Amino acid sequence: MRTSRSTDVLIVGAGPVGLALAVTLARSGVNCRVIERDSRFREHSLRARGINPRTLEVFDDLGIVDEIYARGELNLKIRSYQGPRIVSETDPAAANSPTPDRPYLGMMMLAQHHTEAVLRGRLADYGVKVELDTALVDYTQDAEQVTATVRHGEHSEQITARYLIGCDGGRSTVRKLTGIPFLGETWDEERYLMAAVHLDGLDMDYLHLWEDAEFGVGALALIPLRSDGNWAINAAVRPDRHGEVPEPTLPVFRRLFAERAGLPGVELRDLVWSTVWRPTVRMVERYRSGRVFLAGDAAHCHSAAGGQGMNTGIQDAHNLGWKLAAVLRGAPDALLDSYQAERLPVARAVLDATTVQHRALFREGGANALADQFRNRTSTAGSDFSGLSIAYRGGPLSRDLDGSTGVRAGDRAPDALCRTADGQPVRLFDLFRGPHFTLLHFGDRPPLPGPPSLPLLRQETVHDPAGHARRAYGVTGDAVVLVRPDGYVALTSGTANLGQVSSYVNELVI
Repeated sequence: MRTSRSTDVLIVGAGPVGLALAVTLARSGVNCRVIERDSRFREHSLRARGINPRTLEVFDDLGIVDEIYARGELNLKIRSYQGPRIVSETDPAAANSPTPDRPYLGMMMLAQHHTEAVLRGRLADYGVKVELDTALVDYTQDAEQVTATVRHGEHSEQITARYLIGCDGGRSTVRKLTGIPFLGETWDEERYLMAAVHLDGLDMDYLHLWEDAEFGVGALALIPLRSDGNWAINAAVRPDRHGEVPEPTLPVFRRLFAERAGLPGVELRDLVWSTVWRPTVRMVERYRSGRVFLAGDAAHCHSAAGGQGMNTGIQDAHNLGWKLAAVLRGAPDALLDSYQAERLPVARAVLDATTVQHRALFREGGANALADQFRNRTSTAGSDFSGLSIAYRGGPLSRDLDGSTGVRAGDRAPDALCRTADGQPVRLFDLFRGPHFTLLHFGDRPPLPGPPSLPLLRQETVHDPAGHARRAYGVTGDAVVLVRPDGYVALTSGTANLGQVSSYVNELVI
């Protein structure tokens, strides 16, 4: 039986990237559908455990950060061993004290299926549910729409949409159908056994690491997953001359633990979930084919070192979502070209950085490299894995009308604790939250007149008695700073030529 239904945006893939995109669209009033080829939601998964500070800011914007905090473990302490002997302990919290401009610091550890559950709950608040057991088979497109053929069990359906977004992972059907090359390599010589297990005898307040000269921190890692009441165990292995590795079974993990840790009093029991993983380092040469876009692992895959895969994908979604919503409201289609212009260089930089970090972690001395990463120090790769330094300076949407502000167009918009006009405390992130642009006024200039053509522009005069906002934005006199819906600075001006601000918003984004 074949039917036909329409929507504004069809999202293929209900992992964290597809769900984050759907929430971003739904809160903007965009009609979207999310399809997932699997017949049930994940209940166990060890992939994408790390949520970095910038993604926590995205989750703040989407209204889910408190639930993520309730489930996850922030700044998990690290204990390193040589065999049964403890050789070092690291507390990342000591280097990750929040500041007014950076309220989320440190790596949040939370299994992917919990992140997905929180995002699905938020999406349900907008009346959107994931359609399980629904696979994309093919699509065609013309100048006006995409027509996708999907299969539910024995039945098929045609869905017409203004846009189709592939968030369907490294083996992306959407990417393959577009014919966009996925350039790079798979490191077949490296294999990692991963599992979720129950165990007794280890302190759940620590991530426990054993490193050696051959595998670095890949020798053995045990990571507590408190929300599930179990542990993630990772161990590197070498393929034999036939390219085979041991099956990730409980006896194999027990043997590896005995050989590499030899820690008495620890019992591994009850294998919950397991897999064999190998690094893939690939990315696309373009993010768009007409009305079809790629995001997340469908566009870029890299080593898990640095914990950047899911984070980069969610930030892809946050960048693309508000632009799709604006174009569906009538903004010029060229706005969508800025998605690739801004995000493809980020993916390339992350791929390079995680490759270098992988080499640092999985060799002797890897425990020190990992500790530095969790302390949000600049990594061996020269990259800030917190995501807070990602910027789009010089990009197609960035406008600095003069040089009077320290923050530049394209930079992440910092948070700050300010006051409302009646003296109540308010964070800038509270003012930014939502699908609108925010125009911050520093000084006593009158607000920009708000014609009907600017329905999604919120204006706020910054009352900053403690000076937090002025310091964060590098403002000493009068200024205006326009902040995009994804929390990046769009425009800065000290002279506050409000006519230019209005023209920018009208011509480019509304």
